[in-house]
Amino acid sequence: MRWLLLGLRNLGRRPLRTGLTASMVAGGTLLVVFSIGLAEGTYDMMTDLATRGSVGHLQALRAGYDEKPAIRKTLHDAAAARRQLEAHPNVCATALRLEAGGLFAAGNRTVGGLLVGVEPDAERRVSSLPAAVADGAWLPTALGPQDPLPVVLTQRLANQLKAKPGAEVSYVGQAADGSMAAELFTVVGIADLGGAGPVATVRLADARELLVLPGRAHRVVASVRDLAAVPDTAAAIGGLATGDVARTWAQLLPSLARSIDADRKSSRVFLAIVLAVVLLGVANTMLMAVFERTRELGVLAALGTTPRQLVALILAEAFWLSLFSVALGVLLGAGLNAWIGATGIPLGSYAVEFGGVMLDRMPATNTFESTITLPAWIVVAGIASAVLPALRAARMKPTEALRP
Repeated sequence: MRWLLLGLRNLGRRPLRTGLTASMVAGGTLLVVFSIGLAEGTYDMMTDLATRGSVGHLQALRAGYDEKPAIRKTLHDAAAARRQLEAHPNVCATALRLEAGGLFAAGNRTVGGLLVGVEPDAERRVSSLPAAVADGAWLPTALGPQDPLPVVLTQRLANQLKAKPGAEVSYVGQAADGSMAAELFTVVGIADLGGAGPVATVRLADARELLVLPGRAHRVVASVRDLAAVPDTAAAIGGLATGDVARTWAQLLPSLARSIDADRKSSRVFLAIVLAVVLLGVANTMLMAVFERTRELGVLAALGTTPRQLVALILAEAFWLSLFSVALGVLLGAGLNAWIGATGIPLGSYAVEFGGVMLDRMPATNTFESTITLPAWIVVAGIASAVLPALRAARMKPTEALRP
């Protein structure tokens, strides 16, 4: 304890040098906290945009369906799979989906696309599709005897068909029993999902009747409370029928997951540079302190101070210098992340595509890694950088140190 207090006092003996070194370390820490916070906030936003748009955080589906979809590859027991997902504490909502490819026509225009049957109310809790309806309305839950069958088109499909709310769109495809599936729908809404392909969304009950798949579903889509725990959630889900599997968003969107992983790895190069700067800065400060106080350290050694105590004195100075500097950097970086996290950094006309997701802003967030783990490593690096100057002081002979 005494050596810690002495080390703290010694920092004030050269305030200019201490201030410059502290500013360098604090600035490096600020960059680390901010860059990691900005990256993680952007990753979270990209994941949310991709999963809330259509995929969801977690899905139950027939093994191999996502790699090679087929109308007959439905879940063996969709209701049981849904109950199993909902039984996990991390799952907050689920919805069933049915899918089939086919041709859509309006007037003299014909376009190939995907027909998706959803539960109108449940879909609101697992995806942003209902909220993305920019023109018209979302699918109604119930229909009257004379009401036409409703459909919501993506913006891309609507543009290709030149269809607006109120227009009639026909669908032709193949049903599960091998017969022709044909139906006429009325457009009730157009959803703006960015770069989403030609997709027509109808009520699940209508899709089941059209495709001759009563009680069946291709996917159970789930949203979760903790996105970071999705892999553990998928691994913990049991009781699915043989041949049915649980898949995470990363498995369903491998290109996005790979992009995020590659970007995370590249950021480690930046962190290594920051650690190197901290090491050099603190080491230089401690080395200069040892040179300037050669006679003082020699007197201490002559009075009986042991080499171990001299090492403790130098390391104590490095400890306080690193701790105060890193704490200041974390405080400034976390505050900056909190401020930017509210609105994000708008990209305006410089919006970029990353892993198949379009980004128009970059939000920031504070994570345990950016505010605790990495700053702790910077403190350790600062202390470690003072080891060589401390050993030099310990090996100093009093007779040489006191020589005029």
